[in-house]
Amino acid sequence: MRFFIWWNIKTMNILIVGNGFDLSHYLPTKYDHFMDAMQEIENKKLEKPVTDLLETPLDSIGDLIVKYFQFKTVVNKETYEINFNQLFVNCRDSGFISKTFDFYKVENSKLTFEQIVELQLRLAKNSWYKYFKKHVQDVKTWIDFEKKIESALVLIFKYINEINLKFDKYGKFEKPIKLRTKSNVEKSDGHIYMSHVDIEQLIILNFCLNNTHENNINFGGLGLINHEWFNVEKKSEYGFSTEKYINYLHSELEDFIEIFNLYLKLVVDKLEPKTQFKIESKDWVQPDHIFSFNYTNTFQKFYQNNVKTEYLHGKFGEQQNIVLGISDLEDESLRKLKAYGFTKYHQKLFKDTEYLFLDECSEVKQQIRSLKHSGDDINFRIWGHSLDRSDQEYIKEIFKLNDEEDVGVRVTVYYFNDSAKFVLLNNLLDILKKDKVEKWMKNKWLIFEPNPEINFGV
Repeated sequence: MRFFIWWNIKTMNILIVGNGFDLSHYLPTKYDHFMDAMQEIENKKLEKPVTDLLETPLDSIGDLIVKYFQFKTVVNKETYEINFNQLFVNCRDSGFISKTFDFYKVENSKLTFEQIVELQLRLAKNSWYKYFKKHVQDVKTWIDFEKKIESALVLIFKYINEINLKFDKYGKFEKPIKLRTKSNVEKSDGHIYMSHVDIEQLIILNFCLNNTHENNINFGGLGLINHEWFNVEKKSEYGFSTEKYINYLHSELEDFIEIFNLYLKLVVDKLEPKTQFKIESKDWVQPDHIFSFNYTNTFQKFYQNNVKTEYLHGKFGEQQNIVLGISDLEDESLRKLKAYGFTKYHQKLFKDTEYLFLDECSEVKQQIRSLKHSGDDINFRIWGHSLDRSDQEYIKEIFKLNDEEDVGVRVTVYYFNDSAKFVLLNNLLDILKKDKVEKWMKNKWLIFEPNPEINFGV
């Protein structure tokens, strides 16, 4: 193995991994895997004392645990564990999960009674989870997940703006929400008008309440603006607090992230290979440095612990700093909303992730600079990253390294199949534009190769 001291290196090999790297190892880290497992946890039947407790309003998980200990003697905890098979018994990706069973010991990948109770409470309370559960058929990937957050925020701003306009014009807004029709879409009064689809989504996100919360259920509205978000609770005459509601939504997203962290920690990380894995492709070279867009530590766990890895979007664990959000506030309305807490760059700064990448001050950039005129290659190998626009700032940093002159930067993009290769090339063209992609491919600076072969030893 070559030394990792930059002035002694002749060739540098940098591995960039995305979720496809974990999936190549049959780790259940797809969005679908996570949501299907959460569904099984939700559906797990517990004994009546626990069920009754979960249906009782509680302020915190701490309250739940206190009450749990009050009746734990009547509960057979072992009966209420969930093992790996039970978690994925109804998984939509059954062929993938069968491979996981083939290659991993799954015995330790299970949830205890206490963990199930905690997760059931979190899932029952979390607005974002309920929102994505409603759209489970629409959202297939983590990129779709990001786009769905953005569309929800745009919808929310639409009605916050409408509420504020009504308040400015009339000095108030009416709490009951009316059905939007062609005839009343421009009606001048203090009411907020919504479609059935919009209010359904906003009830899930706790922006609105359904009409069962009104003492008189015959008041004629679709629902109510949630009085929790007024500047003075229950008093609409003091106006709507955008800050209160956005802070609530952000807190709910952080709790959703913690739910996902628990999934990675209690389910994915507990999987142990049945045998030692080996990457056996003839052109495979061990990396000197890894940049990971994943939250898992898959390469270190399965192959080599001493390769320095930087987690650009954070890492799971007890001190998790997972980044999960939208790439930017593309919509002007979201900038007015100051919804920066939902962006990846805000989260990376706030959570202090290893986000510098090829910054001028970074160790890797210094190494690249030292090799600039040596005639040796600086090899980037990208495995399992979608090259989507959401990470375009990182992609552009790589492909500008040969801009002024050929400094020996070479990029290999690994792909799962021809369909994946098509999408990867499409995404690069979208970000880098035709001239740059053509230049890199004609000069053999950029090549596409099938994913390296993994020997699972089974």
